[in-house]
This record gives sequence, structure tokens and C-alpha cells, in this order.
Amino acid sequence: NQISVLSWMLSCIAAALFVVGGYPALAAGGALAQLASIVDGCDGEVARLKRIQSEFGGWFDAILDRYADAFLLFGLTWHALAASGGGQLALVSGFAAILGSFMNSYTADKYDGLMARTLRGASYFRLGRDVRVFVIFLGALVNQPLLTLMVIALVTNAEVARRIILCRRVQTV
Repeated sequence: NQISVLSWMLSCIAAALFVVGGYPALAAGGALAQLASIVDGCDGEVARLKRIQSEFGGWFDAILDRYADAFLLFGLTWHALAASGGGQLALVSGFAAILGSFMNSYTADKYDGLMARTLRGASYFRLGRDVRVFVIFLGALVNQPLLTLMVIALVTNAEVARRIILCRRVQTV
């Protein structure tokens, strides 16, 4: 759980850097968000190697991930709002990105369970948190916070819709 907390703290610092404003803080926040994502990807592996994995640890990590996602996207929204002089597009895009990110995570568990039973060993595409954070990293590096929010909003909400449609089809077959 210590690695999960460290990853969450790094994400919070990254979000704070987004709020500071200016390209150097945006780029540093993006790099720190990506580092946090890499650290987050290691926590389960470290727990398994040390034989200290637990259901609580996985659950706790998932909760911290949702908070980290919200903070990162809120910080990016704040940055985009400040850069655009308070434009409504930044606010709407940020809200849609946060909503899509949460719904993407919420639907993933049920979707994965259904697809694993249905496809039986076949591979399928999964859009996860690591991809979203990588998009934030890239968007920050190229100084495009608003475009980044719009892409995350579009892709995550489209993925949720795709999952709903696919799961409905699988259930009716």
C-alpha cells in the first residue's frame, strides 16, 4: 500500500503543478504524472514478489487511482481554463474527461469479466488508466491541455458506449 500512496502523492503534486500555470509547470506536471503511472504499475508486482498482496491492497489502489485521475484532470482543466481566459469549452471538456475517466474505470470490471467468459482466451482491446495518463503526459509536453482534455473526454466516453453496445450484444446472443 505504501507504493500506492506514493503514486497517489506524485499525482497530487503533478496536479498542483498543472494549477500553477505556465509551460514549465505543465511539462513538469505531465512528466510527474507519467512517473506516478509507472510507479502505480509496479505496486501490484512488488506486493506479489514480496508475497504481501491482498484484496484490500488492490481495492485501496483502485480508490487512490480514481482520486489521482480526478486531481490530474481537474488540474489540467484549471490550467486550460486559465490559459483560455475562463472559456466554457475548457470547463465542459474537463467535466466530460473526468466523467469519462470514472465511467471507463467503473465499466471495466464488468466488461472484463463478461469478455473473459465470452471470448475464452482471445485477446481484446482494453483502454486503461495507463493510456489516459500517457495522453496527459503527451498533451502536457506539447502544451495542449485543452486538446488533451477533449481527446480524453471523447475517447473515454466513446469507449464506455462501445462497452455498453458490445456487452448488450453478447448478452443477447
